[in-house]
Amino acid sequence: MAWLAYTLITVALWAGWSFFGKIALDHTTSVQAAIVFGIVTTIVGVIAIGLGQRTTSWSPSALWIAVISALSGGTGMITFYLALQKGKASAVVPIIGLYPAIVALLSVAFLGEKLNGIQYFGILLAVTGAVLIGAGA
Repeated sequence: MAWLAYTLITVALWAGWSFFGKIALDHTTSVQAAIVFGIVTTIVGVIAIGLGQRTTSWSPSALWIAVISALSGGTGMITFYLALQKGKASAVVPIIGLYPAIVALLSVAFLGEKLNGIQYFGILLAVTGAVLIGAGA
């Protein structure tokens, strides 16, 4: 059940990231916000290592996947900030919030994970909600 606590904390933190990001973009550019995000993320990583997060046994064959993940995340962060800068947070964030549904489908297709009918229905509801929110923007 520890995963659920971490998940809920992540939801709260990412909500703050979106909300405060929109406020920050009223006074800075998306590139400046991305640079600050990168610097702070590095500091948080160093603190995590200092608190005992394991960093031994780095697998060179797995690091390239981490690089692809970082490229996706970093580039997505810039497009996220651009979307926030040009749009309403009330529309941008819920539409961007479709990524968990996409990850769920990718996990079924490529990771061998299984979803039940209720989970597929949840994906349908998420997409429907994003369409409805986007239509009102």
